[in-house]
Amino acid sequence: MTDNESYGLRLEKKIDSMQSDIRTLSDHVTRLTFVNESQKTVAEENRKDLDALHIQFREFDKKMAKQDGGISMLRYLVGLFGGALIGACIWVGASIIQLNQDQSLLKEKVTRLEELGK
Repeated sequence: MTDNESYGLRLEKKIDSMQSDIRTLSDHVTRLTFVNESQKTVAEENRKDLDALHIQFREFDKKMAKQDGGISMLRYLVGLFGGALIGACIWVGASIIQLNQDQSLLKEKVTRLEELGK
């Protein structure tokens, strides 16, 4: 019976060792499950934050597009006004030159008439 008892004792020790290993593995699986759930929660929060940032970026992009359009329109109007102003200055300058030429011709004619009248 000593062989049976020693075999039973060895079998019990082996079973106890396996139970201990199973308990250790079970504890590791439990810890890893908690870590995994925590990481899933963090990942979901990060995804929500990224989605919120994406929405804010789209709104910012829309505002920038509106501002770019406004700046382009302002540039167009300033260019148009500047062109009109330059055209008006050229016209005034040409008119002054033409008036000076006409006045010069009139003075010359007056001078000739005065010389003829003497």
